[in-house]
Amino acid sequence: MIYAYTDGATSNNEKGKGIGGIGWVILSEGEQELKHGSAHLDNTTNNECELTALIVVCEHLKAMMGPVDIALIYSDSAYCVNCYKDKWWVKWEQNDWVNSKKQPVQNKELWEKLIPYFRDVRFNFRKVKGHEDNFWNNYVDELAVKAKEIKC
Repeated sequence: MIYAYTDGATSNNEKGKGIGGIGWVILSEGEQELKHGSAHLDNTTNNECELTALIVVCEHLKAMMGPVDIALIYSDSAYCVNCYKDKWWVKWEQNDWVNSKKQPVQNKELWEKLIPYFRDVRFNFRKVKGHEDNFWNNYVDELAVKAKEIKC
């Protein structure tokens, strides 16, 4: 089993005006850090940062994993994890990317990059409580906040 944590941070959550950052870490089963990274994002929202962090870590994991490896990815974003857990994405695709409120799904282009990992049984996503006493979640939060403040 390989583990990963991701986080996104923004200074302003208004579409097109936020300055954001992402942070991620990949860990071995013994919680040894294998890889980490961060990135600065301009003109973004918090949800876009959360999704981007997940996409980036999944891309790194895919390159590292064999056909029988399993990845458990933790995020403090209920938006992202609930979409996976409750399969919102299946209904969105069936309804031509319209949500339950009959509105276009926001961040469609990012969801389309993440959904293949939702379909891949080697990838599992879990919610972790943000800003609590979880070392790795706090670590990726720090990476995201620093990336937001300083272009990497």
